[in-house]
Amino acid sequence: MIKWRAEKLVEKLLSVKFVIFVVATVLLCCGVLGCAEWLTIALAVLAGREAQKFLGRNKSNEEILGSD
Repeated sequence: MIKWRAEKLVEKLLSVKFVIFVVATVLLCCGVLGCAEWLTIALAVLAGREAQKFLGRNKSNEEILGSD
C-alpha cells in the first residue's frame, strides 16, 4: 500500500505540468518572473489539469455507453 502511494507520488512529481509549476515558482523566488507572469503560468497549469480531467471523463462516458 505504501509502495503504491510512493509510486503514484513520484509519477505526479514527474508530471510536466508540475515541473513547469515548480520551475515558475523558483523563478518567482529568484526575481526572474513577476507575479503576473507566475499567475499566468499557474492558471495555465491548472486549466490544463482541469481540461485533462474533463476530456478523460467524456471518454469514459463514451466507453460506458459503448460508442466508438
